Order: sequence, then C-alpha cells, then structure tokens
Amino acid sequence: MKLVRHGMAASLLIVPALCVAAPSLDLQYSTFYSQMKTFAKGEFGDARLGFYLTDPQSGQRCGLASARVSTLDRDVAAEVTIDSELRLPYDDDLNLDKATVVVTLTEPHATCDMSVQVMADAPPASDSQGFRVSEVVTRQQEMQSLLDKLAGMVGKYFLPEMAGVRVTLVQPSGTAYLIDGARQQPLPWQDGQLLLRNEQLADFAAGRLQLAGEILRLTPWLHKG
Repeated sequence: MKLVRHGMAASLLIVPALCVAAPSLDLQYSTFYSQMKTFAKGEFGDARLGFYLTDPQSGQRCGLASARVSTLDRDVAAEVTIDSELRLPYDDDLNLDKATVVVTLTEPHATCDMSVQVMADAPPASDSQGFRVSEVVTRQQEMQSLLDKLAGMVGKYFLPEMAGVRVTLVQPSGTAYLIDGARQQPLPWQDGQLLLRNEQLADFAAGRLQLAGEILRLTPWLHKG
C-alpha cells in the first residue's frame, strides 16, 4: 500500500488487485474493515476514509448501483452515493464472521481496484444560515491529522501542502457565499466541486458558508507540484 497524489484532490491509497470485475462483485469485508480501524475510535473527529472502486486502465471510477454486506445468516445494507462512494458499516461481528461485500456495478469492467480517500462529513447546516467556517477549518485539521497518520512518521513530512478544502456537492453547479457581517464573497462551483482556499477560510474565519445544495463530503485540496 502506498500513498499517492491524485491531482489536486486528496491523496489516495491504492489497494492491490481485488478481482475480475463483473456486473456483481464479491469482496472481502475484512479488507475494508482493516482500513476503517484507522479512524473507528474517533480520534480524528469527523475525518474518515471513503471507498471507491476504480478501473485501473481508464482511471475512472467503477459505477456502483447497490451494495450489501452478507454473512451466512444475515445481510446488512450498505450505502452507495450518487458518485459511487461505497459506505460500509464498521462492525466487529461482520469481520469475525468473514462477511462478504456484494457490490452491483452499473456496467461491466475488466478489473476494478479499491481506492481509499481521506474525507470528512459536512458540518450540520442551521437552516438558511449555512454553517460556520470554523467548522470547515476543524475538519480540515482533522483530515490533515488522518493523512499524517496514514503517511507514517517519516512520510508525513513529504506530503503535499494542503491548499484548502474541496467541497463535493450533488448539484453540478451553483453559487456559494462566504459571509461575515456585511462582507460577502460569492463562490461559484462547477462539476459538483467547490474549492475553498486557505486564504478564504482565514479571511472569513468568524463567518459562515452559505449554499443551496446537498454536500456529499469534504476532501483535502492538495497543492500541485
């Protein structure tokens, strides 16, 4: 397993070869469980690891239609987001029972590898007031701590600088606003991606972020080069 940079998004950990892909895949739950143990105790706050399946030839995500975790005597529902993030329950019993993750693909792929991305859930919004910028900054710090943990004692000093936070939304485009008193800065987003630079987060540290859209996750925006 190695830490690699993926453009300006969060670093990815590529886990070697799972299996030949088909419309339905059976994957070992233990592989996901071992990754989830990293943050399961809550020491990284709202930061966590998100799972995807990626086609190694095209570099594109393998689209997921549904998923469940199965043992000999029970099935547990798993969540698949609109952009094919696989969200699994963290369960000691499922691991002890050698559970299988059954994933249905939206289309066949020659192979799919598992990729793991550092991310955080969005802060809870307070109606039309959005949420505090300070909560975004807290999650940014928690994601940095998780990245450092994954990189190890030596590797963390070679991580690319985090230039800000990437907000992934369901809506493909729109406009968000950083607001602090009478000050207001519009922030248009495209392709479901809103980028918040460190300078903007610092300038509106006492303010709030307001947007009309459903947030899927926050991820580190890593500096290129």
